Amino acid sequence: MKKLWLLILGLSLSVTSYAATESATHSLNQSPLSALNLLQTLFGLLLVLACIVAVAWLLKRTNHFHAAANGKLKVIAGIPLGTRERVILVQIGEEQLLLGVTAQQINTLHKLETPLTETESSSPNEFANKLRQLMQRGDA
Repeated sequence: MKKLWLLILGLSLSVTSYAATESATHSLNQSPLSALNLLQTLFGLLLVLACIVAVAWLLKRTNHFHAAANGKLKVIAGIPLGTRERVILVQIGEEQLLLGVTAQQINTLHKLETPLTETESSSPNEFANKLRQLMQRGDA
């Protein structure tokens, strides 16, 4: 049994050394500044940068950057009024505020005496539910 292990170890070492010498001779034949190597490096770099931008955009769209105060501060709903103006409903603990947000400032428009419940406010899955209904109609 010991001889079998020595034989397997010897074969694996010889195969790896053969692969290393083949790789070394193959890489010595090519110039490191060839157009193909530069294009592969550039494409890899652009792919990594695109992935970083895509993940940042997704995190921004799903409001994971805006999680604050251990979930005690959250944006319930928002409506765009213009290119840079919005009206948002914010919940802070148990109270809800209606805020006007522009590029320069944020104003409190109204403090709700009775907070909206989850069923009264627009649900974030409303679009998904409507899309699912439309897709089911198309299948029928």
